[in-house]
Amino acid sequence: MQKPIDIKVTREGFEDLKNEYEELTKKRPLVLKRMVEAREQGDLSENAGYHASREELSQTDGRLRELKLMIRLAEVVDKAGTDKVSLGNKVKLETDGKTIEYTIVSAQEADPVKNKLSDVSPLGNLLLGRKTGEKVILKLPGIETKYKILGVSS
Repeated sequence: MQKPIDIKVTREGFEDLKNEYEELTKKRPLVLKRMVEAREQGDLSENAGYHASREELSQTDGRLRELKLMIRLAEVVDKAGTDKVSLGNKVKLETDGKTIEYTIVSAQEADPVKNKLSDVSPLGNLLLGRKTGEKVILKLPGIETKYKILGVSS
Protein backbone atom coordinates (compact mmCIF):
# COMPACT_ATOMS: atom_id res chain seq x y z
CA MET A 1 0.00 0.00 0.00
CA GLN A 2 1.35 3.41 -0.95
CA LYS A 3 1.52 6.15 1.67
CA PRO A 4 -1.08 8.92 1.24
CA ILE A 5 1.63 11.56 1.69
CA ASP A 6 5.39 11.49 1.31
CA ILE A 7 7.23 12.76 4.39
CA LYS A 8 11.00 12.46 4.37
CA VAL A 9 12.95 13.65 7.39
CA THR A 10 16.47 13.36 8.69
CA ARG A 11 17.14 11.25 11.78
CA GLU A 12 17.54 14.48 13.81
CA GLY A 13 14.27 15.83 12.42
CA PHE A 14 12.45 12.61 13.32
CA GLU A 15 13.74 12.84 16.90
CA ASP A 16 12.58 16.48 17.03
CA LEU A 17 9.08 15.40 15.94
CA LYS A 18 8.94 12.75 18.66
CA ASN A 19 10.23 15.18 21.30
CA GLU A 20 7.66 17.81 20.35
CA TYR A 21 4.89 15.18 20.51
CA GLU A 22 6.05 14.10 23.97
CA GLU A 23 6.22 17.70 25.24
CA LEU A 24 2.74 18.54 23.94
CA THR A 25 1.35 15.32 25.41
CA LYS A 26 2.68 16.40 28.82
CA LYS A 27 1.40 19.97 28.35
CA ARG A 28 -2.15 19.01 27.32
CA PRO A 29 -3.50 18.11 30.81
CA LEU A 30 -2.34 21.51 32.12
CA VAL A 31 -4.12 23.32 29.29
CA LEU A 32 -7.26 21.27 29.92
CA LYS A 33 -7.08 22.06 33.65
CA ARG A 34 -6.84 25.81 32.90
CA MET A 35 -9.87 25.55 30.63
CA VAL A 36 -11.93 23.73 33.27
CA GLU A 37 -10.94 26.29 35.93
CA ALA A 38 -11.86 29.16 33.64
CA ARG A 39 -15.20 27.53 32.79
CA GLU A 40 -16.03 27.29 36.49
CA GLN A 41 -15.77 31.07 36.81
CA GLY A 42 -19.23 31.53 35.35
CA ASP A 43 -20.60 33.30 32.28
CA LEU A 44 -18.77 31.83 29.29
CA SER A 45 -19.85 34.54 26.85
CA GLU A 46 -17.58 37.11 28.54
CA ASN A 47 -14.91 34.77 29.89
CA ALA A 48 -11.72 35.60 27.97
CA GLY A 49 -9.68 33.09 29.98
CA TYR A 50 -12.01 30.28 28.98
CA HIS A 51 -11.96 31.22 25.29
CA ALA A 52 -8.16 31.56 25.28
CA SER A 53 -7.62 28.21 26.99
CA ARG A 54 -10.17 26.53 24.70
CA GLU A 55 -8.29 27.94 21.68
CA GLU A 56 -4.97 26.75 23.12
CA LEU A 57 -6.41 23.27 23.69
CA SER A 58 -7.69 23.18 20.12
CA GLN A 59 -4.27 24.19 18.76
CA THR A 60 -2.51 21.66 20.98
CA ASP A 61 -4.83 18.85 19.90
CA GLY A 62 -4.45 19.79 16.24
CA ARG A 63 -0.67 19.80 16.45
CA LEU A 64 -0.70 16.47 18.32
CA ARG A 65 -2.78 14.90 15.52
CA GLU A 66 -0.45 16.36 12.90
CA LEU A 67 2.68 15.12 14.71
CA LYS A 68 1.21 11.67 15.24
CA LEU A 69 0.50 11.35 11.52
CA MET A 70 3.93 12.67 10.56
CA ILE A 71 5.68 10.27 12.94
CA ARG A 72 3.66 7.34 11.61
CA LEU A 73 4.24 8.14 7.93
CA ALA A 74 7.74 9.62 8.06
CA GLU A 75 10.53 8.01 6.12
CA VAL A 76 13.79 8.60 7.95
CA VAL A 77 16.51 9.39 5.43
CA ASP A 78 19.99 8.73 6.68
CA LYS A 79 22.73 10.99 5.46
CA ALA A 80 24.16 9.84 2.18
CA GLY A 81 27.81 10.05 1.25
CA THR A 82 29.48 13.36 0.72
CA ASP A 83 30.12 13.14 -3.01
CA LYS A 84 26.74 14.72 -3.87
CA VAL A 85 24.42 17.06 -2.00
CA SER A 86 21.50 15.17 -0.47
CA LEU A 87 19.08 15.38 2.44
CA GLY A 88 20.97 15.71 5.72
CA ASN A 89 24.22 17.00 4.21
CA LYS A 90 25.91 20.26 5.07
CA VAL A 91 26.80 22.36 2.07
CA LYS A 92 29.38 25.12 2.16
CA LEU A 93 28.70 27.77 -0.49
CA GLU A 94 30.38 30.89 -1.76
CA THR A 95 28.37 33.76 -3.19
CA ASP A 96 29.43 37.35 -3.78
CA GLY A 97 32.68 36.73 -1.89
CA LYS A 98 30.85 35.48 1.19
CA THR A 99 30.85 31.95 2.58
CA ILE A 100 27.75 30.38 4.07
CA GLU A 101 26.92 26.85 5.20
CA TYR A 102 23.48 25.25 5.04
CA THR A 103 22.17 21.89 6.14
CA ILE A 104 19.75 20.43 3.61
CA VAL A 105 16.63 19.19 5.41
CA SER A 106 13.01 18.37 4.66
CA ALA A 107 10.36 21.08 4.49
CA GLN A 108 9.11 20.06 7.96
CA GLU A 109 12.55 20.70 9.47
CA ALA A 110 13.46 23.91 7.63
CA ASP A 111 14.67 26.71 9.90
CA PRO A 112 16.39 29.66 8.22
CA VAL A 113 17.62 31.01 11.57
CA LYS A 114 19.64 27.80 12.07
CA ASN A 115 20.70 27.66 8.39
CA LYS A 116 18.52 24.60 7.79
CA LEU A 117 17.48 24.85 4.16
CA SER A 118 14.49 22.92 2.81
CA ASP A 119 15.11 20.47 0.00
CA VAL A 120 12.08 21.91 -1.80
CA SER A 121 13.15 25.55 -1.50
CA PRO A 122 14.49 27.07 -4.72
CA LEU A 123 18.12 26.96 -3.56
CA GLY A 124 17.84 23.65 -1.73
CA ASN A 125 16.29 21.96 -4.73
CA LEU A 126 18.91 23.47 -7.04
CA LEU A 127 21.74 22.08 -4.88
CA LEU A 128 20.43 18.49 -4.64
CA GLY A 129 22.65 16.06 -6.55
CA ARG A 130 25.41 18.64 -7.13
CA LYS A 131 29.07 18.06 -6.26
CA THR A 132 31.86 20.08 -4.68
CA GLY A 133 33.29 22.58 -7.15
CA GLU A 134 30.10 22.93 -9.18
CA LYS A 135 28.58 26.33 -9.79
CA VAL A 136 24.85 26.96 -9.80
CA ILE A 137 22.75 29.98 -10.63
CA LEU A 138 19.58 30.63 -8.68
CA LYS A 139 17.17 32.53 -10.91
CA LEU A 140 14.32 34.29 -9.20
CA PRO A 141 12.10 37.02 -10.64
CA GLY A 142 14.32 40.06 -11.08
CA ILE A 143 17.46 38.54 -9.56
CA GLU A 144 20.13 35.97 -10.32
CA THR A 145 22.53 34.73 -7.65
CA LYS A 146 25.59 32.63 -8.43
CA TYR A 147 26.83 30.05 -5.95
CA LYS A 148 29.90 27.85 -5.91
CA ILE A 149 29.79 24.66 -3.86
CA LEU A 150 32.91 24.67 -1.71
CA GLY A 151 32.21 21.44 0.12
CA VAL A 152 29.70 18.78 1.10
CA SER A 153 29.86 17.03 4.46
CA SER A 154 27.66 14.88 6.64
